[in-house]
Order: sequence, then structure tokens, then C-alpha cells
Amino acid sequence: MPAVRSIRRALTFAAPVAAAVLFAGVATAAPTQPLGTAITIGCLNQGSLASLTSVAAHPGPDDEHGITAGHVQFATTQALWPIPAAGQVTVAWLNRDNGRTGIVDLTGEYPNLSATVDTGPGEVLTTVFGSVSLASGPLCNSTPATGAVTVG
Repeated sequence: MPAVRSIRRALTFAAPVAAAVLFAGVATAAPTQPLGTAITIGCLNQGSLASLTSVAAHPGPDDEHGITAGHVQFATTQALWPIPAAGQVTVAWLNRDNGRTGIVDLTGEYPNLSATVDTGPGEVLTTVFGSVSLASGPLCNSTPATGAVTVG
């Protein structure tokens, strides 16, 4: 009888651990989170009165995209045709959980700009702003896009 009791106790502690190991799911990365659309208004753009640029944040960890834990990748893409000839986009961010802050310029070929930032884990508040220039030369400022992203 003591042997049965010992086995029962061992199973009581071992069964949850074994179930966790057997039925553990594959860890997945957090999805890309849209931060909004930056609008440039009143600057004629190849026959259009406005230009739209979509802004998103991709939090880590995400091995597939090379984003480590505590980091977030900010990126812009074309939201609506026509595309300005060039643009400069800046992200200001504040991590509410650890107090870190920063300002980073996104790099690349407009409208596909990006930058990966070490924000640390937590809720990160962002403001994205910038300007675009057209083939004809005018420089126009965009409305800011704001949002929040949770970084792991």
C-alpha cells in the first residue's frame, strides 16, 4: 500500500509537468500593429491633393524577421497612390513601463522606410511624423500618426 501511495504522489506532481511538455504550443511572435496613417494635405502630388503613408510597429521577439526581445521595428509603406518622390519619417517613442525614450529616423527608400529600436519590454507609446517632397521640389509636412505597441 505505501508503494501505491508513493506512485500516486509522484504522478500528482509529475502529471502537470508532463502535460505541459507534451502539449506546449509553438511560441509565436506578436503580430505587426498598425499605428495609423500619416496624411500630407495641400501639397499637390502628381495630380493628387493628398499623400498617405501607412505606419506600423512589429514588436519582438520574432526570429523570422530578426527582431529580438525588447526591440520593435517601425516601418512605413505606401497607403494610397500616388507616391511622393521622397520622404523623411521620424518616430518618437516612450516606454511607459521602464521610462526609456528615444527619437529615430527611419531609413530606406521611400515609402518603404524602417528602423529597429531597443525599447525594452513594455508598452511603448509612439508618435510618427515627417515630411515628403515631390518630383517638382516642394517640401510638405505630414500629420503625425500616434499609437501604442506592446513589446515582449
